[in-house]
Amino acid sequence: MTHHSKTPVLDAIDEVYNLAYWMTGNEATAGMLVSQTYDALDKNSTLVDLYKSFRNRYLKAFGQTPVMSDEEAAEIADSDVARAVIMLPTDFKMAVLLADVAGLSHHDIAAVLEQPLATVREWLHWGRKLISKELAEQYQN
Repeated sequence: MTHHSKTPVLDAIDEVYNLAYWMTGNEATAGMLVSQTYDALDKNSTLVDLYKSFRNRYLKAFGQTPVMSDEEAAEIADSDVARAVIMLPTDFKMAVLLADVAGLSHHDIAAVLEQPLATVREWLHWGRKLISKELAEQYQN
């Protein structure tokens, strides 16, 4: 997969579910978001369209608020990482997860988030830095 946006959208259903799960921390909610995301697409949709649809549905349902408490995050495997990711602002979280979970290019992430490439790269930098800082603080205590 050299250029991710040419992959058929149905082939990305596992990545979309993983993204939905990391964004919400809840299996049922993740499944609902995936279903709503795919329902909004047509046969000519690209991966960028797919992730834009996901982002729109997520923001409509949850906005910028974390949907998972610290106690719930602790129940997930790799809970320290999960807690750090869950606490990121939505667009930082979405950028990091699209890059690191879904494997999208910076260019495709910029298209999904409808932001300049430089902004996406900055969000990735700061999102990853915030995760690292949160993890470092957890392990110092």
